Amino acid sequence: MTIALTVQPRVQREKWSLYWKESMMTKTDILDPVVLNVDEKKTKVADVLQMVSAKMSWPAKQVLLRLEGFEEPWELCVFNGKECMEDQTLADCGISRDNNTVTTVRKVLVAEGWQIKTGGVDDSDTDEDDF
Repeated sequence: MTIALTVQPRVQREKWSLYWKESMMTKTDILDPVVLNVDEKKTKVADVLQMVSAKMSWPAKQVLLRLEGFEEPWELCVFNGKECMEDQTLADCGISRDNNTVTTVRKVLVAEGWQIKTGGVDDSDTDEDDF
């Protein structure tokens, strides 16, 4: 059965310390909701995350740069305050025609601490204003 799934996408920017190898600050951007027509019994959470990434024109999570110490998943899906695992179907998570709103989060790392020199014209260090 096809339902209109409302997805509330978020981008969570982590200011990642290259020295401490941990997040020093987090900012979350709230994006406009996206409605996807999906079959809750056949569609997996991973499929929804991929559809949202495609609609937002985000790069595939396999090409994102993982900084040392960052071991969290790049994306997650939350329904009623609980994280849905990527291998679960939407029905397994409790999503139905009457209860059909999820929040997705894409994490983005912003290196902080030192000036990074790669030879590019856009090399810079990170200031509070850049974050």
